[in-house]
Amino acid sequence: MRQVAQGGSHLETVGLDAGYGHVLEAIESASVELARFRTVSEVADSALRLALRLTRSSVAFLALVDENGDDKRVFSMAADPADSMPRDEIEKMFAAEPALSEAIAGSTWSGMDETAGPAIRSTCSKTLQAAGRSLGMFGVASPSGYTALQERTFAILANHVAAAIALAQDAERRQEMVNTLVNLRAELDRSERHRLINDERARSAERVERAHEAAVEALLAVSRHARSGHNLVDFYSRLTRSIAGLVAAHKVLFWRLNEDGTLAPIPGAHGIDPESFSRLYPAPCAPDRDDVASRVVFHDLMFKAARSDEASDFQHVLEALNVANAIAVPWRAGDQRLGLVAAYDSRRSEGFSREDTWVLQKAGLAAGLVWHLKYAEADLKKTSDRLQKVDAARQMLLKNVSTAVDKANKRFAGDLHDDALQKLTAAELQLQRLHDPNGDSTEVLTEAQFLLAQTEEALRRLLFEVRPPALEVPGGFAETIRERIRMLRSLTGAEVEVDLDLPEELSYEFRSLLFRQMAEAIANIEKHAAATRIRVSLQVREDGIHGLIEDNGRGFVVAERDRLPGHLGLLALNERALLAGGWNKIQSEPGLGTTVEFWIPLADSKV
Repeated sequence: MRQVAQGGSHLETVGLDAGYGHVLEAIESASVELARFRTVSEVADSALRLALRLTRSSVAFLALVDENGDDKRVFSMAADPADSMPRDEIEKMFAAEPALSEAIAGSTWSGMDETAGPAIRSTCSKTLQAAGRSLGMFGVASPSGYTALQERTFAILANHVAAAIALAQDAERRQEMVNTLVNLRAELDRSERHRLINDERARSAERVERAHEAAVEALLAVSRHARSGHNLVDFYSRLTRSIAGLVAAHKVLFWRLNEDGTLAPIPGAHGIDPESFSRLYPAPCAPDRDDVASRVVFHDLMFKAARSDEASDFQHVLEALNVANAIAVPWRAGDQRLGLVAAYDSRRSEGFSREDTWVLQKAGLAAGLVWHLKYAEADLKKTSDRLQKVDAARQMLLKNVSTAVDKANKRFAGDLHDDALQKLTAAELQLQRLHDPNGDSTEVLTEAQFLLAQTEEALRRLLFEVRPPALEVPGGFAETIRERIRMLRSLTGAEVEVDLDLPEELSYEFRSLLFRQMAEAIANIEKHAAATRIRVSLQVREDGIHGLIEDNGRGFVVAERDRLPGHLGLLALNERALLAGGWNKIQSEPGLGTTVEFWIPLADSKV
């Protein structure tokens, strides 16, 4: 547009289209672009790109804070990624603006880089205002400075950015509210479902609690009636009356499975008169049958039916029993099938419940145990009497065997002492007289003398084992064992650990038994083990004497001991302990030594 000035001079004015048209077009294009985005992050990213392009800046920054000051975010973007500015430089640049400095404090930063950026000559920033509230700060930085047009362009862009961010925030809040409402509705639906479930659980828990109390009452009734001392008919009469009260039934009846495969009622049923009971006939019952009774007894079916049930498959059963409703459960004692227990004609209008069948089942299990108890009492008494007789015979046999062995050993010891040992001594004296200092037979005679001395020592050890001299003396039992240990050390050279803790008053038979048991194990060590360490222990334990003899010798395979030469004494260890009412255990492995462990009860062991 051109205008002519007064006085003939001309004033030329350039219109907006000539100088600012491209700026307005860029602002308009930026406004359209910002309006396309619906999230704050998208608007911020677009705003930074637009600011860099419109102002030819190096770096652009956008600091946002919500109304409550909880969500603080700072976005940045560089025209050239290599010219990005570190975070601390941004903080210094905006420190002069208190509002911005406060906004970026504790913010979440996006697009930051810790590399050094270009030198900044000037910055341009503007507070973002929308709807009367401050949204944050918008700024750009350039090493070359800004013209007035660039600053004005940036100010206009900042206003558009503020409006776009406010709209995006409103859109996000609306979406958050929609999501919150949707979640709230879902939560309300879940809460309602949980409430209904909890109500049902509470009712179920109440029913279960009542059923549990009734089951406890049923068990107490079984226990109470079982201790009453009456016969089985009276027991079931009392028990069925108690069960009928717990499950609110007019009739309760036990059916027993007979050996011939039939199910027959047991006398003593509650609510069934003798005439009605006489009309109850035994019914076939077997695991391979498909009738109700067989399925209850052998397949643990919990039967529950009523004539009021629609399309009931058991109407014929109820009609045959002439009852309105019924429940039946297995009657068992462990894995043994005894029959079934049933309740008929509920006194409640709604009929029997699942909890009633549970109570009935517990009563049936307890009654099964009582059934076994009642029938086992007679057999138990007979068995106890037989065991007492067997134990008395065993004790007598043990005493007789021990006495007989000792008598035989005593005769053997006397003969050995009076004959063999005296002759060996005489032979030793004769050999001493035959020494000729000038002859060549001195070495031979000396060796013979040494062999005779060894023979004498072996015979004396045999005499000790057959008849220990101190075994019959009061208090000599421990001395006898220690003397046998001394012989063990002398013969094997092994290190022997001894631990003895024995009662003072033990019968001679019991002392002899213990010594034979220990001496047998020691003899096996001397003959076969070649051990260097041996442990011998006799201790009082659990109303008996516990013995332990272990070594670190050669060992052997225990399963093959019956076929091993020289191990017959190990068999005697087991037999002697079992005969005395105790036990014996042998553990051994080749190369890992042997452990002999036994226990003999102290009953009837006192003098």
